[in-house]
Formats: sequence, structure tokens, C-alpha cells
Amino acid sequence: MGGTINILVTARNDKEQKNILNAVSNQDDLQIVSVENNEANTVIKSEQLKPDVLIMDLQPPGIDGIDLAPIIHRKSPSTSIIIICDKDENDYSERALKAGVLGFLLKNADMDKLPLAVKTVKLGGYFINDSFIKRTLNFITYIKQLSGQVINMENYCHIHENCLSFSPTERSIITYIAHGLSDKEIAGCLNYSAGTIRNYITVIKRKAKLKNRTHIVTYSLVYGLINPDQFNK
Repeated sequence: MGGTINILVTARNDKEQKNILNAVSNQDDLQIVSVENNEANTVIKSEQLKPDVLIMDLQPPGIDGIDLAPIIHRKSPSTSIIIICDKDENDYSERALKAGVLGFLLKNADMDKLPLAVKTVKLGGYFINDSFIKRTLNFITYIKQLSGQVINMENYCHIHENCLSFSPTERSIITYIAHGLSDKEIAGCLNYSAGTIRNYITVIKRKAKLKNRTHIVTYSLVYGLINPDQFNK
């Protein structure tokens, strides 16, 4: 990916600030440029520093981190935002995505994934808590409503281990699945047997720990393997 990613951290108490800093401080390509504990300073620093990524743990009392996201985007349009929260609730998750937040993590479950999340959102990808990804049908709807920030797959493969492990054929099959083609139809497109395609799909699901074709589509939208605009063609 190249270069150092500059990070602004915002959390209301010292404990949460420390947890975030511990999660990212041992990464040579990640640099904390400022740590803040309130909304006003976050807005000021975002405008002054134009960080690559803002990690927010801001929940009531005070302005909600999701409500703050559009303000940050106006002050620093190139800043990607990750929100860390206590609970994965439908309404909170949906509002975060619609506000342009690219990362949504749970503090008790996902802190070890924070460095990868930072690198993912820096490239315009989504990094969402696993339990939310599994709400496949609703999440696909949310993704299709977003203004589709799409990333270069060659760059992206360097930062996500599962994406890196997909072969060109597997990526082609994923794209065909996203367009609703059956195993037989995909086989015709790639000059394979339907049985071979089924074997490929089994491997895809195993690599990404997915259960079905809908999960494959959702996973691929989240991690930039397919372009949301493809669904409009």
C-alpha cells in the first residue's frame, strides 16, 4: 500500500483511548497524529491535520459519533471514519453506514482487528463487525444505497488475508454469483463443468468462513471484491 497512515483518535475516557492506542501503536505503517476526548477538538483537529483515518469511540452523553461523521467529512473529505462501540444494534449500524462511516467495530470483540480495519478503510473499503455482516439481506440493501467507494483490487489484496487467497477464477465466480448466475450458467461462461464450479464455491465459502451464496455476495461487497455499481447494469 505504501506510506504511513495518519490516524486521529477520539475517545471520551482514558481507558478507551489506551485500548485504541495499544491496538495500533505497534504497527510501523500507522501513526497517531492526535488523541482527543471531545467532539469540538475532534472537528478542529480533523480540519487542521486532515488525517487519513479517524477512529471514534464517542457515544452519549454528548453528540453521537454517527452525528459527528458528516461534520468531519465536510471539514476533511478524505478522512475515512471507524466507529468503535459497545453494542452491535441494527439501528446504530444502519445509521453509521448511511453517514458514510466505513468501519464499524465492537470494542470487546474487534480491537485486534483494528490495524487491518484502518488499512482497509484508508483504501476506501468497508470493515464491518462479523455479526453485522451476517445480516446479509439488509446489509446488501444498505451497501446498494451508499455512493459506492470502490478500491483497486490489486492494492487491496495486500491488506486482507482472505482476499489475497482468492484466485482469479474464484474472483470471477464471485462476480458471476453476484449477478445471480446459477452453477450451470457460470460453468458455461468459464468452460468448466457445473461440478467444478460447485467445488470452487465450496472453497470460496471455506476460505472466507461463509455459509451460502448470499453471504458470498455480502462479503464481496464489504471487502471490495465486486463493485456495487455492477448491480445497476
